[in-house]
Amino acid sequence: MNSRRAISWFLSFALLAAAPFARADKENTAELNANLQKAAAASSPNTQGLKPWHMKISAQLSDWKGTPTGSGTIEEWWMGPGNEKRVFAFPTYQGTEIRTADGIWRSSGLGSEPMLIDMIVTQIVDPTAAQEKMTGSKPTARTLQLGGVTLPCIMLARPNNRVADPPIGFYPSWCTEPGKNTIRVFVDDGGISVVRNAVDSFQGKDVPMELSITLNGTLLASAHVDDVSLNGMPSAPFTASSDMVKVNSSFTVLKGKKLENQASHREEPDFTQVHAQPNPMTRATNGLPQGDVEVRLWVGEDGQIRDLLLQSYPQADAAQVTLDAVRRWVFNPYKVGGQAVPVTGTLDFEINSTDYDRQMRTSGSLP
Repeated sequence: MNSRRAISWFLSFALLAAAPFARADKENTAELNANLQKAAAASSPNTQGLKPWHMKISAQLSDWKGTPTGSGTIEEWWMGPGNEKRVFAFPTYQGTEIRTADGIWRSSGLGSEPMLIDMIVTQIVDPTAAQEKMTGSKPTARTLQLGGVTLPCIMLARPNNRVADPPIGFYPSWCTEPGKNTIRVFVDDGGISVVRNAVDSFQGKDVPMELSITLNGTLLASAHVDDVSLNGMPSAPFTASSDMVKVNSSFTVLKGKKLENQASHREEPDFTQVHAQPNPMTRATNGLPQGDVEVRLWVGEDGQIRDLLLQSYPQADAAQVTLDAVRRWVFNPYKVGGQAVPVTGTLDFEINSTDYDRQMRTSGSLP
């Protein structure tokens, strides 16, 4: 590993919640897409042509209040894109996962990675993987102020004709070092931020050695790469052992109220914090915007949320209070044939007792 040490921005994460954003007057979609691909190529060690490598990561996890919940390690052996072995050693998540072109195998009883563990691995190994959930999105330019530095950013935004400029982080957003393709910050899910506090060069890729995951200034997780090298690699591609189980990586779709009915803990959005804003596309009732907020969730086998995505919302602050509430929901595991499976579905929150948004969607006026 080359020892190029980048500036540490560990103490800057609290600034993200209040950071302003800007939008270019004229956006070149092709150019923004190209810039995002350049950032992916520069910042990902999950790239064809690299020599097989081994990495060990130490991590500390916390709950939504910032209270530590446990520490552990993640080991990754990478033979090439689509051939990896991961060993997780946390108090509540222990086991082995092998990924091949034929699918994913895990230790018996091991579910999909919890959100924070998945974010740590993804943002180190494949930092632009979040593009996969953004079908129909459009890249839009943003900037982010971090530690006195203005970072250029690209957000993959879903169309919403009532909110012209959704805040950075409502959708997957990647911010790079000024004048370079190195990814320094990733923001998604309404403000969950991953800051690459220190970056080193490994096989020509800018790999984070330290990162922190925060929400509104609260530290949710921190991680440190203890070692990354070409040592300790097997001579043959990985194959699953006989005691491992092939998993169905697709999510079972729960339609209508089925996902909501699975909830074991729920927090309702506090729409009293929201006030109607002047907008010809948004009606108001009793000072509140008229309509609803729809959020799609991906939930793991354990009933914990793995990811979320805004589907529809009348204005940004209504969406934010919804995301802040929904990310704390917990669900009863959904079972098919006696086996817990990951699920996906949509939650719908009415701000007022109205079908305005549904009528607009039916008429084709909303996405």
